[in-house]
Amino acid sequence: MAEHDALTPDEVGEFYDDRGWLWEIFMGQNLHIGYWDDKSPGVDPKDRLTDVMVERVGIGPGQRLLDVGCGRGRPAIRLAKSTGASVKGITVSADQVEGATREAEAAGVAERVDFERADAMALPFGDATFDAVWAMECVMYLTDRQKAIEEMQRVLVPGGVLVLSDYAETMPLSPEWRDVLAESFTVDALPTPQDYLRMLTSAGFTVQHDEDAGYHLRRSAARIDRTVEENYHKVVSKGGAEFAAEFKAMIGKVAQLERDLLGYRIITALKSA
Repeated sequence: MAEHDALTPDEVGEFYDDRGWLWEIFMGQNLHIGYWDDKSPGVDPKDRLTDVMVERVGIGPGQRLLDVGCGRGRPAIRLAKSTGASVKGITVSADQVEGATREAEAAGVAERVDFERADAMALPFGDATFDAVWAMECVMYLTDRQKAIEEMQRVLVPGGVLVLSDYAETMPLSPEWRDVLAESFTVDALPTPQDYLRMLTSAGFTVQHDEDAGYHLRRSAARIDRTVEENYHKVVSKGGAEFAAEFKAMIGKVAQLERDLLGYRIITALKSA
C-alpha cells in the first residue's frame, strides 16, 4: 500500500468541528454518497446506501452494531429503527456526537442508540463486544488503516460481520489531483481496491462480497454542482463571500475528482467463528 499523509484523530475532529455547519448545508445528516437502484425509487439515495448496508450486516433485535465514523448519526438511527438492533456510534468530532445524540433523542431511539468520541485505531471496547461493525467512508481518513481494521475485528464476536464502504484509488493521480485530495479529504492517498482486500485478509477476515460501487459515486458527484448553486447563499451568509468563492472553486474540483478519477467499494467480510 502506498504511504500517505493524514491528519491525527484530534486534527480530524477539529476539522469537522470547525466545518460541521458546511457539511450540514451540503450533505444534511448523511455524510456519505448516494446509492441508486430500482428497489426503492422513493427513497433518498443516501438513505438507500444506508439500507444497503443494513441488508448486508443482517442483524436484528437484541444484537449490537458498532458504527465507526458515525457522522451525524442518521445511518445509525435508521438501522436501529428498521431492525430493532442497538447501535454504538463513534466519531472524533465532539460536534457530531452532540448533534447525533440530539437526533437519536428526537427519533425516540436514544435507549438503543448512543454516541461517543473515540479513536477507531484504539477502540475503547472489550473483545467480542459487537455482533456487527460497519465503517461508512471512515477508513480512508485514518493514519493507520490496518490497525483500525484489526480493532474492528477484535471487537466483533466470532462469526461477526463487517461492512465497509469507502472511496478507493483506481488509477494514478497527478500531484495536482493529490493536492485536491489532501485539501478536501485531509489525506493525499487512498487505498486501492486491492489494498482494502489485503487489509481485511491480514486482519483475519474472510471477504464475502466486494462490490464495485463506482457508478453510485459518479452519480453522486454529478449532483455536486447543482447542490452548490442551490446552497451558495447559505455559505456566503455563514462564511463570507471570499470563503464561499474559494469553497465553490474547491468543490468543483472535488466533483471532477470523484466523477472521473476515484472509485468506491462496498465490502462485506466475516470474522472466523
